[in-house]
Amino acid sequence: MRACLLMLIATAGGIFYSELAQSDNFPFGECRTGYWSSSRNLDDRRDITKGTCLINWRSELAEQTQLVLGARAGINDNAKADGYSGRLREGYIETGTDSWTWRIGRQIIAWGRSDRVNPTDNLSPRDLTLLVPEDEDQRLGINAMLVRHTLGDNMSVTAVLADFEGNRMPTGTLPRSLIKQGPPDAIETALKLDHSADSLDWSISWFDGYERAPRYQAVISTAPLFVSAYERKRAIGADFAWAAQAWTLRGEMAHERLELDCSSCRTEQRKVSRIVLGADRNIGESANLNFQVFGVLRDYQAPSAGEIRRLIDLATDRLNSEFGAREWGVTTRMSDMFFNERLKLEMSAVVDFSGSSYVIRPRASYSLTDSVKLMAGLDYFYGDQQSYFGVRKKNSLSFVELSLIF
Repeated sequence: MRACLLMLIATAGGIFYSELAQSDNFPFGECRTGYWSSSRNLDDRRDITKGTCLINWRSELAEQTQLVLGARAGINDNAKADGYSGRLREGYIETGTDSWTWRIGRQIIAWGRSDRVNPTDNLSPRDLTLLVPEDEDQRLGINAMLVRHTLGDNMSVTAVLADFEGNRMPTGTLPRSLIKQGPPDAIETALKLDHSADSLDWSISWFDGYERAPRYQAVISTAPLFVSAYERKRAIGADFAWAAQAWTLRGEMAHERLELDCSSCRTEQRKVSRIVLGADRNIGESANLNFQVFGVLRDYQAPSAGEIRRLIDLATDRLNSEFGAREWGVTTRMSDMFFNERLKLEMSAVVDFSGSSYVIRPRASYSLTDSVKLMAGLDYFYGDQQSYFGVRKKNSLSFVELSLIF
């Protein structure tokens, strides 16, 4: 099955680049340059001058058949110490009929209806070290085949076969005695039943694949040894969005079964449940307010009582960003636009009540012209060493960027 999928992707890629060379369509996207006070790699790298271009291109091959390209090129804009980096984010062919859609190639598949916190978003990985103002620009594509079938006016079924690709995670200072298991060479599957109507949208989904971030374990023999590997993940999820006059109510939930079984690891099985409930409201002509409550319930073993073992367990918790069996908190986002929508101000925050930690993220952007924009922002993390946002303190930063939109 894997060989067939890769063969289809390779064929799609060959047709894609052949058509790209002959196309007169002009790419569109955004190029940015600016200053960032820190990296997002949990290190001591400071005062970064960087550049990033996000380039997109579409071409109609025939009726209901199109080619789509999305790429990122950057200088000093990710976990690399310095220099150029580039990545094909999307490159796929989409075709179909009135009731069927087929998509083959590298693509971003984003699921979930909550605001930025999406328990059902299991497919597309992210580069969490990228120096980009918007979280959506962190998304990476995966090699996949997607099939969608429309059932009547409001219902559809989507099936996905995809190659696994993990997140690019901030590393910081990792233990010296660390054994890393490579990413799994496996095909992931996902199914979603989706309903869209005037006031109520909802979906139910199933995922069988792997967790995007590696899991760390401490194995003690003659000396402490840390290992990291990817967990097999099976998850069922659901989401909804209900529009009621000026308000939109949102919710998303998932239940996951995870299993870690690698050559250097202890076999570990655990369950995790996640839920997000919230609402957003448009105020006036341009303002928006969003508020959400989130919760996580997981299998968790508290640090040992012995002094040495306790230090090792606390370090493992920091590596996994897990600090208890229960986690809960809130997210908020407020935005408004001024001066004929040239100036946009936004303030967002996530508060982790379980660990008494938080992050605040103000943003401001001003459109100098229709194609030139100036943006500034701040990420500020607060909390003690054993808290979700406390372990990310080194990623606190400020930035200013000038963008050219084309």
